[in-house]
Order: sequence, then structure tokens, then C-alpha cells
Amino acid sequence: MKVHVGDRVSYKAEYSCGQLIREAGVGKVVNIKKIPFTLRTQKDVAVVEQNGQQFEIITNGIQVLK
Repeated sequence: MKVHVGDRVSYKAEYSCGQLIREAGVGKVVNIKKIPFTLRTQKDVAVVEQNGQQFEIITNGIQVLK
């Protein structure tokens, strides 16, 4: 499903080297932007806000809630 600004989304927890970086949760998409992924491709990234904090997640890593 396509992600749009204003959607409520859920995301999984993120780990790096066995350390918890961000817990799983629900947030609201406040912006969508493109970032370079390889020399010829770009990925859509959603800026998600939860409890006043904003962070970026690649859009194929989140699920839209209805």
C-alpha cells in the first residue's frame, strides 16, 4: 500500500549489533522524500513523528493503519 502524508503507520523495532535502536510503535507521516540509494535509483523515505520526535524510515519498512 502506498504511504501518504498524514497516514498513521506502524513500524518494527530496529537493532544494530544486538542493541535496540528504536522500539516498535505507531506514528504519523509528516513528510515523504527521496534519497539516493544507488547510482541510478532512489528510495522513498517517510519522515514519521511519534511523541514529538521525528525519524526517517524507508517506506517499504512500514505498514499503513486504517
